[in-house]
Amino acid sequence: MALLPPLKSSGFPCLSKFMKIKLISIFLIIILLSFVFIPTSNALVTGNDLIKINGKTITKTTTIEQVNSMFGSPKIETESAFGGKGYSYYDDNYTYYLFLETNENGEIKSYGAIEGNFEAKKHQNGDIDDMRVSYLGGSVISDFDTNVIYGTIEYNCNSNDVNTYWENYKKDSSTYLYGLQKHSIAVSKVLAKRRGKEFPQTYADEEVFYTSEQLKYNGSSLYEYAENVGKTKAIYRISSNKNKTFYEDLPNPMYLGSKTENYSKPENFKYMLYDMNVTDYESSSKKANFDFLFVDPSFLDERESVTLTDEENSKLEAAKAEYENYTEKAEEINKIPGSFFEVEPQYSNLPLEAGKTKDIVLEAVTDFLNVARAGIGVRTLSLNKDIADAAQHKATLVVYNNSHGYEGSHFPDQPEGVSDEFYNKAQSYMNENLYGGDIQMSIVNALNDGYGDPVECGHRYNLLEPGYTEWGAGEAAGQGCHKFSGYESFDNELVAWPSNGIMPMDLINYSIGNWTARFYKNYSVTADTEVTIECLNTGATYEITKENANGNDKFLQTTGSRLITFRDDNLTYENGDVFKITLHNMKNDVTGEIEDYTYRSVFYRFYDSGEETNVTDIELNKTNMELSMGASERILAKVVPDNASNKLMRFTSQNENIAKVRQDGTIIGVNSGTTTITVVCGMVTKTITVKVNEYLRGDINNDGRLTVADLTYGARKLGEGTLTEEEIKRGDVTGEGRYTVADLNRLSRYIGGVLENL
Repeated sequence: MALLPPLKSSGFPCLSKFMKIKLISIFLIIILLSFVFIPTSNALVTGNDLIKINGKTITKTTTIEQVNSMFGSPKIETESAFGGKGYSYYDDNYTYYLFLETNENGEIKSYGAIEGNFEAKKHQNGDIDDMRVSYLGGSVISDFDTNVIYGTIEYNCNSNDVNTYWENYKKDSSTYLYGLQKHSIAVSKVLAKRRGKEFPQTYADEEVFYTSEQLKYNGSSLYEYAENVGKTKAIYRISSNKNKTFYEDLPNPMYLGSKTENYSKPENFKYMLYDMNVTDYESSSKKANFDFLFVDPSFLDERESVTLTDEENSKLEAAKAEYENYTEKAEEINKIPGSFFEVEPQYSNLPLEAGKTKDIVLEAVTDFLNVARAGIGVRTLSLNKDIADAAQHKATLVVYNNSHGYEGSHFPDQPEGVSDEFYNKAQSYMNENLYGGDIQMSIVNALNDGYGDPVECGHRYNLLEPGYTEWGAGEAAGQGCHKFSGYESFDNELVAWPSNGIMPMDLINYSIGNWTARFYKNYSVTADTEVTIECLNTGATYEITKENANGNDKFLQTTGSRLITFRDDNLTYENGDVFKITLHNMKNDVTGEIEDYTYRSVFYRFYDSGEETNVTDIELNKTNMELSMGASERILAKVVPDNASNKLMRFTSQNENIAKVRQDGTIIGVNSGTTTITVVCGMVTKTITVKVNEYLRGDINNDGRLTVADLTYGARKLGEGTLTEEEIKRGDVTGEGRYTVADLNRLSRYIGGVLENL
């Protein structure tokens, strides 16, 4: 094909009339194709308009007063880092949501909406998300499957506005982030309602929020704290985003609130914490880490120590002995390279090879299971290697059957080509568990029975059956098998899980599942049996009745005359908790009377990493402080060493009528006087002496802070000779009863860090 000659000018002087028309036609086709292949909106607002919602239009010049006349007073109003305010508007049924942010002049700088048939500059309700990214182009909330947009955030600002935003945010990130919490929870509720659900949580209260801020200052987080001290059951993480770049948008409630969509937790998780920690203020595109957490505030409760009974102490010592046996073998296993197998199983094709688990592994997992049995007070199981060999055969057979279209159950037909010897050994010792997981995790998974029979929990009660004497275990490709043999009489009246005794937290994976109490003699459940669970460390009580056990967050069911199954998802637990479980309306089989039956469960964590690092000191930037009434200042408290395991500090005020303190160390003057602020972390205690004046000495401009602004203001007023009597009182740091250059010099030295006190 011949090439066209080079174009000499935009007027195409060297082209024929025909060629000019042809090129113009090509350009028109390209333009038309761009409309076909690049999704755009036909009804977006234009010109001076910013956004239309519910048929009402907001323009660049619309004032908040005018917005209020259209939508009513804002449901939420907070400080915005643009210099003005952030506003949330929505109706009582959460059918739409409107978000606006203004600068110090009241000009709208960001705007966003959910539903309400909105039309904005870049997107409208019902558009297909085009996934295009541009600087401050805004972002959308869209359906995961269809990409249909139903929420947006957009901007009416320039680079100066953005710089102002980040400068303000860096100075007082806590204030702006706490405000964003309030707007974000509204977004979460609107999105939940859109899907026909409720979102019962509210935003984190000041104690939880500022505790999180305190931990962030020390390089930690609320979730990391929960992990380090065993409180993860009270804090549920939805997601954690690291180094999110603010390229399309600024921190906004649309992004934060949308992270809760499709997630729910029961009401005891009272708070939703939308946590953001900016890691890079300096680059052109700021970066931040995010945590989205459901929080049960009980994690902050003071827990009282509960004295164990003699029987509980005896069970604890027996369980500890089994755990020590397990850890000794586990340490040896970890030194041996390779897998758990001495001979690897072969299950892909015929002939099948069962393989052989290493003896020390079989011994270790037997000790591991016996931790649970000893904690209850039932006899421990002995390892029988012949039974373990049969379990290994069965696990291999199940994997082969499942991958070749045969039945993989407890009683499968013998597949063609599988030898009689292999099949018969796999089918021997017919009391067995089949549960997912390697040879150790299949024990944990079966104890916390979540599938198969989560009400009767047959897998659990095979592992905890008090009459069994021997067992063996096997595993192939993540398919565990447990087999049991031998039976002797026993004296146990009850076997419960969580244990009626010591509940080993090391044998809980993600969840206990349903709680069960199975009686072997003396007592029977009745149709009227209900349950009360009380945490003796906190006094928290959970009632599970026929009326409230709806299967969503509470469950209650009796099976036959010996088993009751129950659950309350509002309940959380941590190491050292002791629960008193009362089963109401039980039948005493000996007397025939209907009575309550009570037992206790002690939650105990056996594993100790040995890596805990205790706090040895708390470094404070100040030990003395002067404030005026209503003013505030943050004490910067750093724990020593930096790698301390538990960095959570507790701040308290000796007299809150004089000064209050937030959990991030911010002290607020209330009334004139002197008091002490105490900060405690672990075994370390430090104090700060706080004097509250009717006004802050040196604060001549009366903004509640001592800064360079006071120096410039004081110097100007002194030079003009226009100082008021009140300004002289405030600026007189030398105590001479007048305001002179000496006051300026002393204040300058204090602000510069030369003087510790004025």
